[in-house]
Amino acid sequence: MNNKIFWIAPIVVMALGFLPMPYGYYNLSRLVVCGCSIYFAYQLYQKQDMTFVWIFGFLGILYNPIIPVHLYEKEIWMVVNIITAIIFVFKGRQFDEIENDDEKK
Repeated sequence: MNNKIFWIAPIVVMALGFLPMPYGYYNLSRLVVCGCSIYFAYQLYQKQDMTFVWIFGFLGILYNPIIPVHLYEKEIWMVVNIITAIIFVFKGRQFDEIENDDEKK
């Protein structure tokens, strides 16, 4: 299965979040990042990578749209979004490499 959408989508929605957007957009971005975080946590659980299961589990809670975490300052969210995007890039590329290796076999 192609995992690219699960690591590219959250990066795109977080990058767009740096622009002035209506509040509803941030709810949508929470939904995307939370869903992708849960997907990665499950995939990493199957691969026994427990450190990143916890990291993505935390991101799922942080970005959950049902009981939102309010950091009250956009600047704080910008820093959190940058760190989150770096995590998604790092693990997303690893998943792509693993997927490409599996296809070659």
